[in-house]
Amino acid sequence: MGMAVELKAISGAQELYDWFGYWPGFHDSTVLSFEANLTGSSRLRVHASEMTKQVDERGFFLHTKNIVVEFILEEIFKLDLEGFNGQDVIFGLSVEKVESGFKLTIDPCIRLGGEIVAGNVAIRLLPSELAVGG
Repeated sequence: MGMAVELKAISGAQELYDWFGYWPGFHDSTVLSFEANLTGSSRLRVHASEMTKQVDERGFFLHTKNIVVEFILEEIFKLDLEGFNGQDVIFGLSVEKVESGFKLTIDPCIRLGGEIVAGNVAIRLLPSELAVGG
């Protein structure tokens, strides 16, 4: 992603960058929901965090900067997703500028993966408490 272009072109992208201090790759993030609408906005919600090098008493890596990232999509041109299963941990998620707007690519880890091409995308940060129960 050409960060300078995308940060200015996507509403809310700078806030996401500022939250983490860098553009996140969404590795081991969880897709909480995807709501596709024929008219109006569609929404993809992803629970993201930063994995630290510290581990808890059970040996699991501790996570900080927990946040729910909502991608608000307008004018979906292409929707190619597969593998929904209820715990959709992804390997990564990227956003890139394309001729028709923006392409979100979801790299699968467990099952969910694919791409969405939309005329416009905006980002909204939501409290991580929304991640509980999807």
